[in-house]
Amino acid sequence: MKVLFTLLLFLTCHFTFAQNSWQQPLQKVLSQLDTAKTFGTWQSNINALEPLAKAHPNEFLLQYYIGWAYTQSSFQAPKGQAEPLTDKAESYVKKALDMQPTNTEALTLMAYWLSARINASPTRGATLGSDSKEYSDKAIAADSTNPRAYLLKALVVYHTPALFGGGKKKAAPLVAEAGQRFAAFKPDNALAPHWGNDIYQQLAADYKD
Repeated sequence: MKVLFTLLLFLTCHFTFAQNSWQQPLQKVLSQLDTAKTFGTWQSNINALEPLAKAHPNEFLLQYYIGWAYTQSSFQAPKGQAEPLTDKAESYVKKALDMQPTNTEALTLMAYWLSARINASPTRGATLGSDSKEYSDKAIAADSTNPRAYLLKALVVYHTPALFGGGKKKAAPLVAEAGQRFAAFKPDNALAPHWGNDIYQQLAADYKD
């Protein structure tokens, strides 16, 4: 019995250490990205996060966050740098979705990455816009409380020409819905996805003009 107890204690300690080896560094990076204002800050934190994701390839959150960080930073990138960043994001975004194909956050991230591909090259909008909307719809179906899913759908509709069923007026109800979801949203823990409210605020400001 003593041997069994010792073994269980060892396994518990080993598991806790294994988790802390990536959870604590990830939380540190996320806290810095929460207040990141410059492209350089994003890049320095991505550089810290990527080796962690490669060292723990089976951890969903690490694959998710490095894919998200590359995707997010592509919108802030200097001219000519957005495309390479979305290229770097691709394998992580798709792996996160492969790992948890019905996860609302993984589906939302895929929608966001597709939007980033359009941002990098607007000619993709005709094909990838509908794909991004489809993934945001799947994310809403997976969890109707996820504000990021509504935000991504609102952004797709907002940037779709009115001739093709989009535009500012068409997106208005979705923007309002996203706002309600963000107002009610509380992340489950410090590592749970909680980004997007700043993007929503920028979008909502356009309706106040």
